[in-house]
Amino acid sequence: MTRFGLRRRGEKLCGVLHRALQENGMARRLPRRVTPEVWESAVGAQIAARAQPTVLSGGTLHLLVQDHRWRDQLDAARTILLERLNGKLGKGAVRALQFGLAHEGALDEPRRRAGFSPELPPPPAVEPSGVLGSAQLDPSLREGLLRAAEAARRRRP
Repeated sequence: MTRFGLRRRGEKLCGVLHRALQENGMARRLPRRVTPEVWESAVGAQIAARAQPTVLSGGTLHLLVQDHRWRDQLDAARTILLERLNGKLGKGAVRALQFGLAHEGALDEPRRRAGFSPELPPPPAVEPSGVLGSAQLDPSLREGLLRAAEAARRRRP
């Protein structure tokens, strides 16, 4: 054996690297998926019902979230979530979180497990006169904004 760890003349570099990683305990592969049970035990049933992991890639855990409000809340709690996940998966397993909006039906199973209805409740109707008082919008502008909001709501689950 030479000073570079070659066992035989002409050994491929990948063999040397693989052996060196194994000898130093760094060859273990992390799972590319975080099971729903591990996710729920790390973050709790309430969050698991509204966000689910899809894949763990290069230290980044990709999550599907119910809507932009939950994405913002989870983003604000990023440090706590990373600590809890790494407590379950091992130090340094998850270094970053990446969020995406869930498609229709993606969160049905976790919602059932948490005891929620799989159907999301419709957003409450808000009458601007009860909220804005004298600061109401011009009726034509108000109507255009309400149509845009309704179209956005129909596109998003």
